[in-house]
Amino acid sequence: MMRSCTLLPLLLAGMAMPALARDSGPNPWEVVGEVLRQSGKPAADLRRPRPAVSKVEAAELWDAVLTRLVKHTAGESDDAARRQRFLLVLLSGRHDGVALLASDVPVPEPLRELFLLSWDRLAPELRQLVQELDSQAAKSLRALLEAGDALRAAQALGDAIGLRVTPQALRELARLVLPESAGDPLAYDLALDPDLRLLFGFGPPLPAAQPSRLLRSSLPAATADNARWFIASAFAAPAPAQLAIDPETAALARRLNDWLPTRSDLPDYLPAMRTLLQRIADATWQQREGAGRAIEPRFNELYRDLVLATAWQESCWRQFVRRKGKVQPIQSGIGAVGLMQVYPRVWRGFYDVAGLHGDVAYNGRAGAEILHHYLRDYALARSEAAAAGDADDLARATYAVYNGGPGHLNRYRQPTQRAGLREIDSSFLQKYLAVKAGKELEVGKCFSGADPAR
Repeated sequence: MMRSCTLLPLLLAGMAMPALARDSGPNPWEVVGEVLRQSGKPAADLRRPRPAVSKVEAAELWDAVLTRLVKHTAGESDDAARRQRFLLVLLSGRHDGVALLASDVPVPEPLRELFLLSWDRLAPELRQLVQELDSQAAKSLRALLEAGDALRAAQALGDAIGLRVTPQALRELARLVLPESAGDPLAYDLALDPDLRLLFGFGPPLPAAQPSRLLRSSLPAATADNARWFIASAFAAPAPAQLAIDPETAALARRLNDWLPTRSDLPDYLPAMRTLLQRIADATWQQREGAGRAIEPRFNELYRDLVLATAWQESCWRQFVRRKGKVQPIQSGIGAVGLMQVYPRVWRGFYDVAGLHGDVAYNGRAGAEILHHYLRDYALARSEAAAAGDADDLARATYAVYNGGPGHLNRYRQPTQRAGLREIDSSFLQKYLAVKAGKELEVGKCFSGADPAR
């Protein structure tokens, strides 16, 4: 509270005495002063109320700003471990947005909520990075920290002075570190970003997707809530990849991609899908090893079982369903899609959105790559098996992160966890143990013509 009470004089002093700011470059106090001028409470009869930012708009706007900040600041470091911590900030922030959209609870200022959650994760990483850079390189980051900290602390005074986290405030914050050539920090799209993949150790883009003929070359139907996320630039062809697919696996993928199975097809369909998932797991394991992201060989079988169990849990080994006479990709209410139920909102830039919707093999490779990342850089890196006392808990921890985001790593062993999450984790464990015991074809028990519940 004391920090908040001292903020207003500092803000006013910063606006009144610009000479106290840095001698050149971005001035954080001018930025915060601009925030005050633009978001302060006007007299009711002088100005119309500012339109509220919706949840969808807030999720987009904050993700756009956070992605640019994280990408820029992570690029200042050559430390792979530090870059992974910045990636944690990014993924956590995006999962915050997904959780916001999934919740029915009204949020008066969703943009403010998302900013506060992410700033508390981002600021410590920025402070550590500043200490490692030379004084010239650290100037803009210090300006960002000062302005961001001030904006964060000022939220306690929001009702008193009308200070709000607005789109313009975030735009000005981002411009403290981003060059003019970076464009509008609030611009949002779903386009594949090879630089983002390389920066965080994912390597070149996955092989180009081959859209299913079942979709008749049409784009996936967007719900009213999701419409703004499916924009034209998201469906551009990805850059060439350096990951080859052997002809036999490619032929199998094409066959499955054009197959909407019925119950009578299961004796043929399920073994074929098992083969594809196993080959995807093996190819991903080898590719990650070649990219310097290896996992100890003793965890190879665990990883293969994890891929099959996750696909079972997420989609009953299906990419498509028929609804109202039309074939569509399986999609959850908040946008997770396909065989592995990958969230385009969480993984935008890392994967081609059209591929996630229209190609079972592409969706499978994306999900397998994400699982590998979470197994290696979360469950194993944080010694989850040692903490829980069972190697299988590595799979449980990895799936918990896959399902709920980085903050869910050890949720499966929390006695006070919400009943809904306990049910999800219990259901996954049953499937994982069945796969481990060689009973993965029991996936046929959950087969239906409708979208599975999530």
